[in-house]
Amino acid sequence: MPSPHTHHEYPSILPIQRRAALRAIGLGIAIMPISANLAGCGTPPVNPNVSAMLTISEILPGPHRFPFLLVDTNGTAITGAEVHASFFQLREDVDHLRFQTYAAEQTIATTSDHIHSDGSIHEHSNTRSYYLISDGAFEEGLWRSDLEVQPPNGSAYSLSTAFQVLRNTNSPNVGERIPSSINPTASDFPDLSLITTAVTPEPGMYEFTVTDVLAAGDPLVVAFSTPAFCRSRMCGPVTAVVTKLYKRWSKHVRFVHIEPFNLSIARTAGRLELTDLAGNWNIRTEPWVFVIDRNGRVSARFEGTVGEDELEPAIATVASHR
Repeated sequence: MPSPHTHHEYPSILPIQRRAALRAIGLGIAIMPISANLAGCGTPPVNPNVSAMLTISEILPGPHRFPFLLVDTNGTAITGAEVHASFFQLREDVDHLRFQTYAAEQTIATTSDHIHSDGSIHEHSNTRSYYLISDGAFEEGLWRSDLEVQPPNGSAYSLSTAFQVLRNTNSPNVGERIPSSINPTASDFPDLSLITTAVTPEPGMYEFTVTDVLAAGDPLVVAFSTPAFCRSRMCGPVTAVVTKLYKRWSKHVRFVHIEPFNLSIARTAGRLELTDLAGNWNIRTEPWVFVIDRNGRVSARFEGTVGEDELEPAIATVASHR
């Protein structure tokens, strides 16, 4: 089993007291839970059987995507709901309402291959969804989001989440140059199973090193994900999304898939250790997808769950500026 000390998981939002959340700023906690009994008059009652789970580990100042799941106590995702969100900036004893908006439900429709013991491959269709807020801007500090949820069946209810907006990030940010990296390729590892845990990998995503693409001045998509060892359960769908977009855009944009963990150690010792390459990018969670322009600078970046509707426009942007 993977060691829990070698990997950071995305946190579920569980109830704690507001005062404790405020104290957590000084401890450098990026995203944290807060008491769910903050709903005011006229808002739906709190549902203790549903939690909101952010699918990112960091939120930065300015416009930033806010993706999340709604999950019940059985671990089942709640889909098809209408979600209204009110965002408050928390300062000492005063909560300042900064903006209100509705979440858009994003669907990830993918296919995955399962290899049977006789070597035959069976294709599975998978559909997952997440909720996304992308029209808000944040300032550094502690924030709260009050969610009012109207499920497709049943009564409306409310939830609250708290999160810290960080001053900056260690991973390559928008506008910054990416590290010139020598990632494993098919030329060195003809057996792709040695460098990827994708069941049926797309060979074209293991053809170039990042350094090769930077030298050529081509736009690039870099996906750090591990379908087999992903603790967040998001890597498989995200890798499938990136692969699908590779098939549409590979004539205009290079694609590189990189496993963030040492596969030899993971497979033999059951321990997840980040590779030096992931360390150079300061990758601490997975999955991550970076969209790079022809000058080697980050044009867009996506942590955690991301679907075609978010990722493809970012790819189209760098392709058009080639």
